Amino acid sequence: MFAKGHTNIRAMIETQYGILSQMIMDIAYRYQTQLKQTEEEAYRLARDNSDGDYEVCHTILNSFNDVEERLLCLMTESRKILFCTIFSYYETMLNEFVMYYKIANNATQPSQILDSILKAYKIKYGEEITCIEDNVEYANSIYRLLRNLYMHGTLLGEKDRCTLFNYAGVTHGLKAVGIDTIVITDNAFLYKALDCFKTILVCVDDAFTQQLSEEQKQLMRAKDIIREAINNYPPEIPGLEDEYPPFCSIRIHRLLCEAESLLLYVAKQGNAEAQMLLADLYISAFETPQKKKGFFWLKKAVAQNYLPAIQMLREVNY
Repeated sequence: MFAKGHTNIRAMIETQYGILSQMIMDIAYRYQTQLKQTEEEAYRLARDNSDGDYEVCHTILNSFNDVEERLLCLMTESRKILFCTIFSYYETMLNEFVMYYKIANNATQPSQILDSILKAYKIKYGEEITCIEDNVEYANSIYRLLRNLYMHGTLLGEKDRCTLFNYAGVTHGLKAVGIDTIVITDNAFLYKALDCFKTILVCVDDAFTQQLSEEQKQLMRAKDIIREAINNYPPEIPGLEDEYPPFCSIRIHRLLCEAESLLLYVAKQGNAEAQMLLADLYISAFETPQKKKGFFWLKKAVAQNYLPAIQMLREVNY
């Protein structure tokens, strides 16, 4: 179900978060810059062409009202598009989790994808990720409905429409216009949505990373034990064989069994290196080789395209 190693998803989360934050900032900057240029142009034309006549000056200035309205509409549409982009960021990163950890998932809706991730984590580790409940409620309800409204122009259910419009009526940065339109009036709302999605993603990533760190600790402990066993192997000197049980002593056997236990746990989590080391243990380390078990785990590692395992398979088959 899960791939090996530490996640690099956090870098993707942070990088895209930074890009989107900058885009939000740019919307306000570009609007204010363009508006200032328009106002300056209006005053210049009014001054140069009115000859001090107030009525003429006022008429010229009024002619620029349409330009300001178009700029405002453009910013409103930009915020709408950017909100949908922010939601897509959340959806894309959820799918990255699914692919990276090889989580069984047939869902297409972000709320269902997240449920699959949380369920897989609970099944695998026996724990729940509980630090994101409030944010998940916003993501699955309000932000999902707003994205659907922007993408499709309407909401199918009357209950969904009432939920979203009631929320817009009491939320800073949102404004209901008529019975079918909601506009984002403040960039603070975009930042809030972006932070909400990032909090969910980081919480999920932290949970998986913590578990992977524990797996790595067990893997390192198993390697240390194997090295200790190797250092205690009987010397390959003729005449000394009778001083040891066949091939390995009781101490070595206990060390190998301890390493087996550690590697077996990590290998079952899908760690290809642990699978290969476990295979090596079964094939060549124990007094009585267990080649069937060894090849089972070796092929698991090879299936993940783990190059050392591929090389080992060639060697043992040779």
